[in-house]
Amino acid sequence: MEDKSAKRPSLLKRLALWTVPTLLVVAAAVYGYQLYQSHAAWEAEIRRIAGSGEPVRVADLAVKLDDPQDDAGPLLLEAIAALQEPEQAYLQLMTAETPTRAGAHTPLRDELQANQKSRELIAQAVARPHCRLLVDASASDPRRSEMLKCRALSGLLHAQVLWSLGTGEAQTAFSSTIQGFQLARLVGEESLTESRFTAIAMQNTSLNSLAELLSGEKITPADFIALDDELSRAASDCRCQPMLIAIRTHLIDGSALPRIRESISIPGAPAWIAWCKRALSEPQVIDNAVYWIQMLSELAAISDQPGLDNPELSDWQHRVAQSPYAFVKPYLAATPQLRGPILAMRQRFILARWALRVDRFYRENSRFPDELSEVCDAECPIVAPDLLFGQPLDFETYERGFVIRIETVEHPDQEFLKNCRFEVTYPGTGDLQDAPDLSTQE
Repeated sequence: MEDKSAKRPSLLKRLALWTVPTLLVVAAAVYGYQLYQSHAAWEAEIRRIAGSGEPVRVADLAVKLDDPQDDAGPLLLEAIAALQEPEQAYLQLMTAETPTRAGAHTPLRDELQANQKSRELIAQAVARPHCRLLVDASASDPRRSEMLKCRALSGLLHAQVLWSLGTGEAQTAFSSTIQGFQLARLVGEESLTESRFTAIAMQNTSLNSLAELLSGEKITPADFIALDDELSRAASDCRCQPMLIAIRTHLIDGSALPRIRESISIPGAPAWIAWCKRALSEPQVIDNAVYWIQMLSELAAISDQPGLDNPELSDWQHRVAQSPYAFVKPYLAATPQLRGPILAMRQRFILARWALRVDRFYRENSRFPDELSEVCDAECPIVAPDLLFGQPLDFETYERGFVIRIETVEHPDQEFLKNCRFEVTYPGTGDLQDAPDLSTQE
């Protein structure tokens, strides 16, 4: 008679032997399907971006030059290389807590003479229409560190404005102010993060030059048009969207996946465990990368709308906070912080355009307007609310000058808002020509 109890372990054993491979095959199939779906989503997103005509390769970010002579980059690098180490007296003037006013300051003269070659190269560079410095440079390329030194070139032009006004060379001061705006535009043309924020610092310096120019000299009608055109173009170019698109392009072109993989790595774990973790997490890595790119696209589309607390931006931030994509949340949460300084810089250009008109009114009428609406013209027909809070511009006059600013009570902790003002103070008799030589003061 057959022993049925002896057959049961054998049956269970065979069932177990078949179950484990079956589960492994099912798990592999599920993993393969997830990986396929993730890759398909990635490819679909790239096709969508490319189909809209936006770049998906870092090389596509650069302006295409038909003639290498159109590129100001080599001249700027040469100008940077020719810069001489500044004297301490010059640094004290240019970094003083109270900004140095125009005057015949000896340290300015010495610095300008020492850097004559750099100034000549700047003049040649701004005559060219485009600039390529960083877009095709690797992370270790020395051009990335040289980029920051462009601020020294901007400072040199500001020194030229101060010195020229102090020595009665009004046209040189005007030319140097224009060159400052042109130089900043060239540096910021690529819309990379380093380029854009270096350009913002340079633009602030150029606006300080403009304030001194208005204080010291009457602007001719032709000079008014040239300055207003520069300010209008700078305000139009000062946008966050190109920079976000550049960031997204870098992510697509190779940096997104490695950064996410790094964030889920297990430091100190055995190599085989780390490999398994990476392999099993690959669908999740790709899904996070796709979400990262999609949300950057959404942010780019709304980033230049007015309002620091824009409702669409608040909704975007809420959706990021509620999303399950934990690996890219920190990056996305920090990205809107790029928007504030750029919006504030654009607002300052607008304030400068109104300052040009107030100065013209003052020179023509020997008095200040009672309100900004008195200086409206065809180019600036209405006094729009400020871009950051939607409040009316604050216009205040005093005996020898005026200031146009925005109210920043709601966000006193935001450092970039402190520059959202434009002030012009007209000098008294002898203030320019007889300005003291600050290099001799303790």
